[in-house]
Amino acid sequence: MVLGRLRNAVNPLKHALAAPFIAFQVHPNTVSLLGIPLAVIAAYFIAVPHWGLALVFLVLTPIPDFVDGTVARSLNLRSNWGNYLQTVIDRVIELILFAGFSVHYSFASVLALGFGALSSYAKARVGLVIVTDNRDWPAMGENADKKVLLMLGVALSLFVPRVAGVNVIEGALYVAALISFTGTVQRMLYAKKLIKEAEQKGHVLPYIKEGKER
Repeated sequence: MVLGRLRNAVNPLKHALAAPFIAFQVHPNTVSLLGIPLAVIAAYFIAVPHWGLALVFLVLTPIPDFVDGTVARSLNLRSNWGNYLQTVIDRVIELILFAGFSVHYSFASVLALGFGALSSYAKARVGLVIVTDNRDWPAMGENADKKVLLMLGVALSLFVPRVAGVNVIEGALYVAALISFTGTVQRMLYAKKLIKEAEQKGHVLPYIKEGKER
């Protein structure tokens, strides 16, 4: 993820935002779930539309995902289930936000949502063929990148609705679709490499070895 490289730089902000949740001992899974109502409110203001308030809630929506890991570590409540739940919530939030945008830009929103889903699937599906993990996967078009892109599109549209005859928000959606498509191709090629390595080492999953993969 492009923004993932900035994690160390934003750690002080992350701890500051997590502090109230830690102080009140809010369970990290509850923190993660808070992103859903924030996304619903953002989607409502997108659909109305009220782009100023939409931008406010687009900025607020990622905060629970941004801090839930810090809360989990501070309260010693890290769990594999929590990690899994958080990624599913990310997909739900993405769906809600693109549903809001689809009221005005249906085709661009479907492309952005669809290619985003393909990018996620291209990574997850390899786990049904070989044992894998998050090691150095190509990450163009991940959630954080797309959310920032959409925030920038909405923010710019408040001052310059169109650039060279193109609606700024619609253009941001098409760019989100393009980077997700690029990320899908990158991940498919990387998955092919991992599968070949696993085949050479005999590390494919047992049911694949038995010829039951289809």
